[in-house]
Amino acid sequence: MIKYRKSQLILILVPLVLFALITYYFGLFIDLTGDAGKYAAIARNIYTDGDFINLKIHGEPYDQKPPLLFWLSTLGFKIFGLSNFGYKFFAVIYAFLGVFATYKLAESLYNTRAGLYAAIALFFSEIYFLYCMDVHTDTVLQANVALALWQLFDYLKKKKTVNFVLAFVFIGLAMMSKGPIGGAVPAFALGTHLILSGNYKEIFKLKWIAGIAVALAVASPALIGLYNQFGSEGIRFFFITNNFGRISGNYVGNNTDYFFYLHTLLYVFAPWSLILLGSIFLEFRSLFRNKFKHSEYFTLGGIWIFFIILSIAKGKAPNYVFILIPLFSALLGKWIDWLFTEAPVRTKKTFFKMQTAMVVLCWVCIFGFMSYLFPTKNISYWIFVFTVFTLTLYIYINKPRTVVSFFIPGVIVITFIGFYLNTHVLPYTFQYQSSNVATRTFNKYASNDAKLYNYNYEQYELFFYGKNNASQLKNPGILKEASNKNESWIFCYEEDFKDIKSLNPPIDTIYTFKHRGMNATGIQFINPESRERSFRKTYLIKTK
Repeated sequence: MIKYRKSQLILILVPLVLFALITYYFGLFIDLTGDAGKYAAIARNIYTDGDFINLKIHGEPYDQKPPLLFWLSTLGFKIFGLSNFGYKFFAVIYAFLGVFATYKLAESLYNTRAGLYAAIALFFSEIYFLYCMDVHTDTVLQANVALALWQLFDYLKKKKTVNFVLAFVFIGLAMMSKGPIGGAVPAFALGTHLILSGNYKEIFKLKWIAGIAVALAVASPALIGLYNQFGSEGIRFFFITNNFGRISGNYVGNNTDYFFYLHTLLYVFAPWSLILLGSIFLEFRSLFRNKFKHSEYFTLGGIWIFFIILSIAKGKAPNYVFILIPLFSALLGKWIDWLFTEAPVRTKKTFFKMQTAMVVLCWVCIFGFMSYLFPTKNISYWIFVFTVFTLTLYIYINKPRTVVSFFIPGVIVITFIGFYLNTHVLPYTFQYQSSNVATRTFNKYASNDAKLYNYNYEQYELFFYGKNNASQLKNPGILKEASNKNESWIFCYEEDFKDIKSLNPPIDTIYTFKHRGMNATGIQFINPESRERSFRKTYLIKTK
């Protein structure tokens, strides 16, 4: 019966996978903002200068992130040109490797069904749709960590050298994605598993030093670039300052909400959030009931040591938890498999109610977005939404308490949310990301010799989208020099415009924009009643 349901699930998933791929495809064209804009600007520097090792942003050395994402984006630029699509394409393809690795990891940890369920949950999750649209270093990081974990656990089971080498190659690539945290989660998973399974001697074998050497060799381009530009302080920043500074808040961050990532998971892992919480409960109940005698401790150490570190760290952001989502998905896959093979009827009913409640909540969000928050008059959206809503009801009625009715309604609703966001909501909202609009204005009307400047705008979109390399105006002296040049284009906030006017520059044209940064929209912007009050003014000033 389980085999039948599994094959039926796969058959139904095929068109939904195609729908999801279309949704991911539309996300490749959405504009960049925040960190993504900065990363694209760095990749553009590599593309134009050909220096893959010594990273730069607006002409200055850059030390915050290693270069793997920038290299993938540079490859995209070479094939597709300087564009949103070029920046995102290969990073998203890489992210899909993370789905495969999660399938293989859960299969290795538990069984093939658990692997399938884990892959479905990951591929059809809000966090995957989100960070394959808003591409961060975490998009690539989580894939490399999933690949490393899969190979590490396969090595523990099979003792094959190829698994050992590949595990540390992927750890090195994870470090090339976002630094030492790429090695932290695999180390926590491996160490916890060996200790709690009583295999203490394995920890002290010299082979792990060889593995670390492999990882460092793979990550060496990042270290070389940091040393070239910052000396030994660059190496110290990579291993110590950037990581411990975020935990303590000395470097960045001041968030003391210890439950930040718990409530973050409720929306970023939709529509599987409640089932994940249920799976976590079942996992810990099983551990305590069996007095910590378990088949594997890989997920225990891999998830919870790092999760606690993230939670106490003062530097917090939703994307930081992305590294753990493959492990959460594997854990979820394990307990969903148990649900359909061994769970008592009462537990099964409870999990179905939890999942149905999450699906209903997601549908409420869809109708709220389409009718009020970001309404559409396009009748095709409404035809589509009522079609898939009817399909959802049909599945609930005709496939009660089967693996199909457990998964497919969630898959449908979260994919439609992603589709509506990528095709309607985000294209609409990005018209208020005025840095992008201003840069396109510059590209259209400026001469080839014109110069674009950024004055006190904190993000980096101008440095990616401008047809000529933009420059940063760091102080009033440089501002005065730039404002008196022939055909300077200066982008700034309303309050900074006063600084420019006080210099009495020869102004030719002033373009005014409504602005709301899309990396921090807020409730005021989302609510159409207060949206106008959420805007700031920005200016693009052209001198004669």
